[in-house]
Amino acid sequence: MELVIFNSLLYNSTFLIYWLKRRKIDAGFVLLGIYAAISIASVFLYAENPEKWRLQLWPFLYLYFVCMLFFTPFFFNSDLLYHKLVYRKLWFLKSFTIFYIACGLVSIYYSANEAIINITSGEWSSLRNELYKGEVRNYNNQLERLAEIVIIYFRPLAIIAFFYYLSSRKIKLFNVYLLGLAIIVPTFLLAINTASRGIIVSLSVALLIGFILFKEGLSHKIKKALIIFSFIFIALFLIYSIAVTISRFGENSQASSLLEYFGISMLAFNYGMVDSIHTFGNGSYFFDWFLPFFGQNSFDTSTIGTHFGTSFFTFVGAWYLDFGPIGTVLIAIFLPLFIGSRFRYTQRIDFADLFLFLFYLNYLIMGVFVIGRGNSLAWIITFTIYGILKLIR
Repeated sequence: MELVIFNSLLYNSTFLIYWLKRRKIDAGFVLLGIYAAISIASVFLYAENPEKWRLQLWPFLYLYFVCMLFFTPFFFNSDLLYHKLVYRKLWFLKSFTIFYIACGLVSIYYSANEAIINITSGEWSSLRNELYKGEVRNYNNQLERLAEIVIIYFRPLAIIAFFYYLSSRKIKLFNVYLLGLAIIVPTFLLAINTASRGIIVSLSVALLIGFILFKEGLSHKIKKALIIFSFIFIALFLIYSIAVTISRFGENSQASSLLEYFGISMLAFNYGMVDSIHTFGNGSYFFDWFLPFFGQNSFDTSTIGTHFGTSFFTFVGAWYLDFGPIGTVLIAIFLPLFIGSRFRYTQRIDFADLFLFLFYLNYLIMGVFVIGRGNSLAWIITFTIYGILKLIR
């Protein structure tokens, strides 16, 4: 018990020190706050069944140290980014907004009927089990597939555009409403059609970050409207989340399943992997999506000695799984240094830099929960979009 309490003290003391130094809610505050909260949840989860976990001190210390390395680009006053932002090529942003709205409407058109059926049936457990068995959703046509791809991978840019327009009023308010619907509704429908809660959590985090980035430019009236909408959004998510949890885990296990969702990752990193892995995947987990193109099967993590049986082992666990303790530290040094140089250590930034900022921060925040295999595709597409945005600039 002492080890998980010590681990929680590491994150919560860091969070407290950051707050005492900054005294404002910025990107670093949100990032450290979520990790501090997860570390507390891990204490309660461990207390439920201590015999289940065989923990050591050094994996917790290693996890904390590597996390702080990855977090370094956000240990500054992120409010400064709003004043660094240089507005160029607004015609492109407006064109992109129209295109994204169109994709959102296409996604809603094709997904709404399926979502209504799933809500009516309430068979979230069987729906999720089908996905676990590898049965993927079928698209009605290539237009829907294209729309879904745009909705998922361009969502950070859409969120930036949404809050930029709210702060600058350089587009008709009706179009801003449509953009907001195109961001939120397709994501909710996708979550419903896959019995997922994490998708909505990821969206919520991204919206919160977008608000923090542009809050200095938002009027009091708009802030008030966003707060009211947030309560409605949270209420709908809670209703949906409770329904999914009861269906998947049973009515009596709702609290325990939520506690496991939020508290398992740090424990799984410590017990499920670090004490058992003796060889590493050498990129097979990260590049899992590409393996079939080279005639290889999906990477089986049990072949390298893991016994966690879940992807809830933090984003650090995903890197560790592939590249080991030394390789993970090297990535934790150079990747944040490169990404941070795009927005933190420059006098001027553009929408491409904010796009990378939002993607990386969302990756770290969601990475305290679950990291799926084949994550390389998201990184490759993100850097491709980043490069295109830079060229357009």
